[in-house]
Amino acid sequence: MFNGQVINELIEKNKAKKVDVYTYAEISKAALDNLIKGANLPNCKTLERIADFFGVSMDVFFNREKPYVSIGHTINGNGNKVSGDIQLHECQKEIEHLKELLNEKERLIQVLMKNV
Repeated sequence: MFNGQVINELIEKNKAKKVDVYTYAEISKAALDNLIKGANLPNCKTLERIADFFGVSMDVFFNREKPYVSIGHTINGNGNKVSGDIQLHECQKEIEHLKELLNEKERLIQVLMKNV
């Protein structure tokens, strides 16, 4: 769920001025105040601009119920623009491995169903 109060926390932490934030985000002061209060939800373009202004991921503005799970690779960036050490062929190998596991599970289910 979106948490507009994070914007206020970032403004205080970075000693930023609201006028700079809403000008950069190309929104009005009232729109920024409504986002902070939670009266309105931002569109993606606005949220990306605010995140870029502070140099943070757009994800920081949301209370997440699912924890982040590491896949064992280094990813660099602010969440909006990323780079890292994972290669496409590694992902393809992982997908193939998971398909093989799924096929084996399906086969095992079929064997067990025949025995019932």
